[in-house]
Amino acid sequence: MGEGTRRTPLVRRTSFEGYSWLKVYCAKFHANPAINAKLSLMAGRALGMVRDTFPGVFQKMIRILLTALALTVSTGAAAHSFWLQPEDHTPEAGEEVLIEFKVGDAGDVNDWGLYWERIASLRLFSPDGVVDQQRGVRTTGGDEPGSAVVSIRSEGTHILAFESNPSFSDLEAERFNNYVKHEGLTGIAADRTLRGTTGENGTELYSRRAKTLLQVGEQRTRNVTRPIGQVLEIVPLQNPFTLEPSDALDLQVLFRGQPLEGAMVSVAPLNVTASYQTFLTSADGVVRVGAPSTGAMLYSVVWGVPAPNDARADYFTIFASLTVASE
Repeated sequence: MGEGTRRTPLVRRTSFEGYSWLKVYCAKFHANPAINAKLSLMAGRALGMVRDTFPGVFQKMIRILLTALALTVSTGAAAHSFWLQPEDHTPEAGEEVLIEFKVGDAGDVNDWGLYWERIASLRLFSPDGVVDQQRGVRTTGGDEPGSAVVSIRSEGTHILAFESNPSFSDLEAERFNNYVKHEGLTGIAADRTLRGTTGENGTELYSRRAKTLLQVGEQRTRNVTRPIGQVLEIVPLQNPFTLEPSDALDLQVLFRGQPLEGAMVSVAPLNVTASYQTFLTSADGVVRVGAPSTGAMLYSVVWGVPAPNDARADYFTIFASLTVASE
């Protein structure tokens, strides 16, 4: 597909309600692409009839099958995560903290190329305000990985947040379909099935959103339990620094300010390679996980939607993460 041109959908584009992921789920266990397409179409029609005729039964089906899907995807590999990795999550007031920018799969972690053309913002959200931190950025150069240095003078719990500019990706059909299934991008999968484009390359504009929590002094503040306005954001509903290792931590995923249902959240300890769990968000965008116990934890999520008003790519995708450590 050339730049500046867009395909006309073969079928009417529909909203991606809770059942769209199920059509992909029904088809993923069959290796024949033609049969996959037929299964997806049949599943979509059947579920649409149930939704319209028996809405109560339909909602119950979705809850049950979301649970089943969560169990099946929990053994998949986490991929493409991006995160901020502080040298210390609990620095002293005024102490300089080195922040590393990381990207990778479980067991395969690399330094992210930190260049000014990639940086949209780096800001510190504190109980008493927001401060730009770009002056502390050290971009990637030669063998030296990119990093940032921040210094926090006030007590409380603070959020260091990073946003990247979008990058373009064009993957051939099989690789793109595998990536979409692997990351749980059910909206994109349903769109490609409905438009009959699963055999074509997939193009997207993707960007990064990352937060890390820093605790300075003894005062635990509630500002970290409120969203900061990232387009895709993981918000802890309790301050993790107030929890014991045996406590539960509730995380809410927001997309464009609204709770996101059916997103796959990956949970991985950063001091252990190739070890992680995945969870699907509920109707209110929440997953319940264990509080950090030993070392730092990475919570990550990916979401993508069609980009009908952008001629550069078919989809708009965001990678978001939250890192936090026990004291």
